[in-house]
Amino acid sequence: MKAVTQKLAVASVLAVCLLFGTTSSAKANDGFLVLNTIALHFENFDDRNAFTPGIGWEYSPSSKLGFHVGTLSDSFGFQSSYAGINYASKPKFYGKLRFLVGATVLHKQFRKNAEPETKVVPFPAVEFRLNDTAVINLSGSPQVDFADQRNNAVLFFQLKLRLP
Repeated sequence: MKAVTQKLAVASVLAVCLLFGTTSSAKANDGFLVLNTIALHFENFDDRNAFTPGIGWEYSPSSKLGFHVGTLSDSFGFQSSYAGINYASKPKFYGKLRFLVGATVLHKQFRKNAEPETKVVPFPAVEFRLNDTAVINLSGSPQVDFADQRNNAVLFFQLKLRLP
């Protein structure tokens, strides 16, 4: 039953993203092939993989609702999947910098030797444009301790390629 709920949640997010994210005013340069690369953990980094290869797609028009979806090998080696919505700011500093915020449905192994879980997590990111086709995303989450929940602070690096 839990697997069905997880698949339904991801499918629902994808449907909403496709419905609202791909309008007739969409520009070709708003879509990116996403290559997940490195995850730097600030605690317990000896127990985790820093190299987290993965692939995804992000549609992030400036000042509009977009979406992201993909899969990656998480820091424990589990093949994770994600889907979510995002909002990107207008480009700043001569078009070289954007800020993104959103939410992601993430299915991954959150603790060593634990079963994978599905959670909704925040999606804050800073995007640095390297040239007309390549972008570096820095994203992550702070350390959170409350009730029975604890997560480790992490910084993710993604290479995004704009395809013609």
